[in-house]
Amino acid sequence: MTAPDRDPDEQRAEQRDHWERSADGWERTAERFNAATMPVSRWLLDAIDPQPGQRVLELAAGIGETGFLAAELLQPGGTLVSSDGAERMLEHARARAERRGLRNVEFKPIDLEWIDAGTAEFDAVICRWGYMFALDRDAALRETRRVLRPGGRLALATWTAAERNPWATVTRAALYDAGLVDTLELPPPGPFDLSSPELLTELLEGAGFADVVCDEVALAFPSADLDDLIGQTQARSQSFTALVETLDARQLADLRERVAAHAAPHREPDGGYLLPGVALVAAAEA
Repeated sequence: MTAPDRDPDEQRAEQRDHWERSADGWERTAERFNAATMPVSRWLLDAIDPQPGQRVLELAAGIGETGFLAAELLQPGGTLVSSDGAERMLEHARARAERRGLRNVEFKPIDLEWIDAGTAEFDAVICRWGYMFALDRDAALRETRRVLRPGGRLALATWTAAERNPWATVTRAALYDAGLVDTLELPPPGPFDLSSPELLTELLEGAGFADVVCDEVALAFPSADLDDLIGQTQARSQSFTALVETLDARQLADLRERVAAHAAPHREPDGGYLLPGVALVAAAEA
């Protein structure tokens, strides 16, 4: 869903710019984020069951991780197409694939709503935390269905409700308490917009998918201390970083105190933090 009174093309351009500028931060924190979210990647892989010789598309792949795990299972003879709308993300993904010695990966800039691929070209599609950011989710899922062969598999991940994901919300709550943002909710399309299994199932079935299965995967995101917690948010969120850069010393100290207060229920005995999250995952057949 687009924000009211906003031009969709303008929103898409802003989204693309956000991810282009966030790519380097995602690369810096990739190992930690991927380690924390590996249970989701494993669920998605199990759901599509990659086999040698198959052709698999990863949408909104970012700097690459889940798809790379699939690529190893597609050999010999199979291919992964790793795609994203941000070229800087793909640059990092290419470098990561080269470091891992993957030779069966193609990289392609692809928009979720207009997939540049032939009809029935793929045996499976995976998308870890992408569809909730599509302005036209119906179109994105219809396009996904189109590029899958009959009987092909889709596996995707979104997030459950915001209140079940402190790992992603404590800094936003601190900003709101400090009067630095007007609302706790992020502008649409946002990470928690597909938090309902019922809505997700309705969208998938409406796009022509069958045998929809939804599940939840609990996660935990560690931070060594408060600076590390805030630093990870700054690395992955350009909007948070841009706002923080406008604050003076007093405002920064106040924000740190508010982040600490919101994160306090998740503080570990060693002074670190372990912030919980719950992903919503789904699989379906074309």
